[in-house]
Amino acid sequence: MLKNWSRIALASFLVLMVGASVAFATTARVRSLGNTGDYISDDSAVNRWYSTLSSFANQVNAEVGQWDGDPSDLADTRGLGWTHACGEDGKWGTYRISLNENALDHPGFWIGNPFYQDHSPGDDGGLGDPTGGAYDDTPINKWDLAGAWDLGEAASLGVAITQSKWSLEDTANDIEADNSWITIGAGFSWTNADNLVLDAALNFGNAGGTITDGTNEAKWDSKTAFDILARLFYDWKDDVTLVPVAEYTTSEYSLEVSPVALTPPNGEKLTDFLFGLGLNMDVNEDNMLVFALEFMRRKYEFANPDTVAANYASTTWNYTPTVRLALESHITTWFTTRIAAVKYLGNVTDESNGGDKLKLTPGAPGFLLGITPPSGFDWFLGCGFTIAEWTVDLELNHETPFNIGYWLTGYSNYDAGGPVGRISAVYNY
Repeated sequence: MLKNWSRIALASFLVLMVGASVAFATTARVRSLGNTGDYISDDSAVNRWYSTLSSFANQVNAEVGQWDGDPSDLADTRGLGWTHACGEDGKWGTYRISLNENALDHPGFWIGNPFYQDHSPGDDGGLGDPTGGAYDDTPINKWDLAGAWDLGEAASLGVAITQSKWSLEDTANDIEADNSWITIGAGFSWTNADNLVLDAALNFGNAGGTITDGTNEAKWDSKTAFDILARLFYDWKDDVTLVPVAEYTTSEYSLEVSPVALTPPNGEKLTDFLFGLGLNMDVNEDNMLVFALEFMRRKYEFANPDTVAANYASTTWNYTPTVRLALESHITTWFTTRIAAVKYLGNVTDESNGGDKLKLTPGAPGFLLGITPPSGFDWFLGCGFTIAEWTVDLELNHETPFNIGYWLTGYSNYDAGGPVGRISAVYNY
């Protein structure tokens, strides 16, 4: 059944939802469930499916933790958000303000499936940065605002805008640099008040910047960057929901360097496609099982592949399929456990200007070109606590069961960054 979804469907689904456990959680829950955020519904959805914002009003969300698993980045992604409904039952809309830290190389903040959200300038798939490291430095997030409005009892609309920016000026060495990224998104939800809920979203991005030392100058800007996505929740049976998801994302960045002899001008184009089919099943009133198959393709290309700056013309990642499996169990009214795994069945292919190819599958050595094949397997572990109006979720590091209690395991290696990788908290009022 649908869990905690749109307020627009709340009245119709209330009877069905009485026996289900309330899912107030954020990124730690989604990541602990194998990044299955598109196939479930909870607070984390509002930063990807904007029209769902009105479903999770009057709450404060807090996040802290690492994004990429690097122990040195244990608290490198932090944020605090406030969502509030104006007027009785959100008559005048629901609004959110988020104070976040990094926004690009830690994509989207609260996004459940980050693989198709990293379209920042300089995200070149490991093929080299033609500007020498300047324009792939992450702008910090300056502000993040969103709003959602119910359009009658069957539909809702949401919008969001986020900007990240940095600048540098060194008068002694005549160096100036800047980089900025702005994203404008809109979302729409519709329900038939029976067994269907449709979510759709569209994002447009604009990025650009410069770096100059008085003699040499590099400029980059986005020619096109947009993302379109949709998903459908279909109540197939009383305890089983089918969730198809589709997404297409593309971005292209130009690059001009002066003098040209210093670094040949180039640019980059990144195109992603995803189709997934998820099965969300209530095994019983205390256990939820999520199973998903995803077909994903990502292609990186240089805008000018024939220049000497482009060693390889393109790199393509194919996942056919990615398999996700997750279990969430409510042990007591205040304690929840989560476990998940993801299996990547795919390959990565490098194609040179001359037509030569190097194709690697997960587990193959990538040292020949200094590239890393896609990981073949990920495993996740997490837990959650509900106390009064608070819900606190923890994403646990993989080695946590062995690190806690030396007298039980004989193992106490905390090089992985400690037992907890991410903490998410929600206060409902």
